[in-house]
Amino acid sequence: MSYCSTDQIESGDNNHYQSINDFEVGQVWSNSSLQFVTGYDGTENTVTLAVRGSEDIDNWLDNLDAIKTSPYDDDSSVEVHKGFWKEYTTLRDSMISYILTEAEKHSTSKLKLTGHSSGAANVMLLAYDVARGQAEGLEDFQVSDLYTFGEPRVGNTAFADSVKSLAIPHTRVVHYRDIVPHVPPHLMGFHHSPQEIWYDTEDSSHYVECSETDGEDDSCSKSEWYFTASDHCTYIDLAICSAGC
Repeated sequence: MSYCSTDQIESGDNNHYQSINDFEVGQVWSNSSLQFVTGYDGTENTVTLAVRGSEDIDNWLDNLDAIKTSPYDDDSSVEVHKGFWKEYTTLRDSMISYILTEAEKHSTSKLKLTGHSSGAANVMLLAYDVARGQAEGLEDFQVSDLYTFGEPRVGNTAFADSVKSLAIPHTRVVHYRDIVPHVPPHLMGFHHSPQEIWYDTEDSSHYVECSETDGEDDSCSKSEWYFTASDHCTYIDLAICSAGC
């Protein structure tokens, strides 16, 4: 839904809204390149945040580098991708503000986060800050679920280990031979956190529950010998980029 236009989201005139039970759209934030949606899941009494990824995946991949930054004063060994961190800090205050508006409206401090592609990197970084008590305004919030789709590698091994130690309930979904979860390269010091759920068929008819302790499970999506950008916009047999709205 986060790839749809603001009007399509707010009116419910899209291919996804009716399939979500007891869900109420809150606010949409958008600029020329970034967009996220807040809402409320009445079934689980949870504020939700969904962040859109890049609409031009080929251009995004061409401009993706492997530069890291160490933004955490309490642990300089934890490094994250500099570009993802820059985008996250651009969105962070607005995401928190919109979450708080929704939370006050529904009197809840439970938070469900989801994102696709670079949007997955944004919600990963937000979940990390919330779990560490470092998201100003969200100190009393709990991330009840973190679902990412086609998430690139966000940080180094120390970051992945720190995410794991915080017991963030992370489900990292990978569709078949999607190239994005394999950038930036593992060989350049980047490492996924668990748990990967790998749809190992193109039609999403079967999936594998990967290692619960290591996000770089060699028997899951890393076992493929080539990857494509075309698998990036179909997840669980749904078109989730703008063409599928």
